[in-house]
Amino acid sequence: MITRVALFLATAAALHGADFIRQIQTVSGQSIIYDISLANDEGSVNSKPLAADSAVFQLYTSTVSNGTTTLKKLDEKTVATFLPVVTATVLSEDSYYPPRTRADKPYGIRITVSNMQSASATVPDYAKKVQVARSYKLYESGTYLPTTTTGTYADSSVLRANGTFTDNAILQRLPVTTPTKAVGQESFTVYLHPDLAAPQSELAKATVQIWPVADATISNIEEGKTYKWVPQDGSIAAHDIYPGAAVYAQVYSGPYTVGTTGRVLPATVVNYAGGYLPQNAQLALSGLDQVIIEDGEYTIEFLTITPFNGGAPEILTHVTFSVKRSIEVRGGVTTME
Repeated sequence: MITRVALFLATAAALHGADFIRQIQTVSGQSIIYDISLANDEGSVNSKPLAADSAVFQLYTSTVSNGTTTLKKLDEKTVATFLPVVTATVLSEDSYYPPRTRADKPYGIRITVSNMQSASATVPDYAKKVQVARSYKLYESGTYLPTTTTGTYADSSVLRANGTFTDNAILQRLPVTTPTKAVGQESFTVYLHPDLAAPQSELAKATVQIWPVADATISNIEEGKTYKWVPQDGSIAAHDIYPGAAVYAQVYSGPYTVGTTGRVLPATVVNYAGGYLPQNAQLALSGLDQVIIEDGEYTIEFLTITPFNGGAPEILTHVTFSVKRSIEVRGGVTTME
């Protein structure tokens, strides 16, 4: 049997003469591999003869650097006589696509399996189950670009029935020193369960990007200090602001109290709507003298609004200080005779 392979070509934006589709099938316990060259970046090609119940088709592109050719797999599809139909979807509080979440927030995965003929005596055993594996890739801190550090977690699961399987309480497990500063991605991949009768083949995959928790510091305004004038050179340094988030500073009279609404400092308001990478910011705390009119105790908070926590502001940092501009003179009256 020969099949036409047209599902890959739209994946590659620009194909080169050395690019190809790899066809893998198992016949009598032996892996048979064909490489099918591609001359165009659109259209369809015929497969090699299919002599097994299933075959895996992989699209590769090649790059040459310093005389070394590197292959990169762009896509993978499986053709089989009794192939289950599988979809995998990431669930996140953030509705952005492609899916993303924050390192301290849980996310979910929904896997739907259909057309699995577990009770049929004529269906091969390998087609009566699928395996779910969880893997990761780390990104570079600061640049947020993918690295070559990848891996697969030890735990996996096997699904042997049709249905929808959902887990809404998954916590990221990227192998980093500080979990809240984890940056990378995790993937759930559903495979045709590998055994001697069939090569491991990918049926569905869902990936979520994981971005670090933002942090911030206030400089040139000291906690608990009393100033003889309103501080003029205060600033905020913020790191890893969540993509698409907004940040701002507010000032209110009195000690630090969670949930207090103060006056917003316009110079600190930044909205990163539409952003797809975390941001860093250096902001001046200008305009304090227009807010702090009377002497007393004041608190500055720096907050962020993200898709999480129902959109409620989250405090990244704060500082409380006092302003006492009045001069108190103590003296006495003496006479000379």
